Amino acid sequence: MEEIVGFLDKWQTLAGATISGIIALLVALLVAYKARRQEDLSAAMLLVGNLVAVRTASRALEDLAKEESISNENLPYWLSEKLVRRRIALSPMFEASRIRLMPVDVRLAAHLELFQMIFTDIEAKLDMLTNDFAAFDAVEQATRDPEVLKADCRAIQKGFVTAVAHAKCAERILTLKVLSNWPTFHTVRMMLKKTSEERACKNRLERP
Repeated sequence: MEEIVGFLDKWQTLAGATISGIIALLVALLVAYKARRQEDLSAAMLLVGNLVAVRTASRALEDLAKEESISNENLPYWLSEKLVRRRIALSPMFEASRIRLMPVDVRLAAHLELFQMIFTDIEAKLDMLTNDFAAFDAVEQATRDPEVLKADCRAIQKGFVTAVAHAKCAERILTLKVLSNWPTFHTVRMMLKKTSEERACKNRLERP
């Protein structure tokens, strides 16, 4: 009888220690999850803020182009000049936030990387145009070949339209899969049945 009581006492002590260890582990995992979740939310909000700023600027420029009746032929030059005069800058934390959220969704990672890559290329071209405008204001003469300037303006327009499209797709995924209170539901729903907008975003990534 004493042996049974001793065994039960040791078993209870072991069981209590095991349960306490499991509870402590679960608490630690919960705290770590909440901390990571908070950091993911902060990163997503920063990214969405930048993406919305670019999309808002695009809509404002589209409306202004219509108001001023800018022709399709002149639109690349008009848009390039507007972007030079009113530069749109991404947050210094954009890339770090993008890298942090890349594991969330492979399509999100692709949209964000393409957006930033195109945006960086546009910024480089705008820097050159800024120098061109400054030189023209000083000596009233372009410092580069006019055909090169035209090519840059057309590339800026095309790149800006594409960047805005990727921004829209990335913003949607971030909103549904990170900022939403039901990210798992949206993940499953997007796997089973995509909306027309989501299919368009998927097709955009599959274009050569």
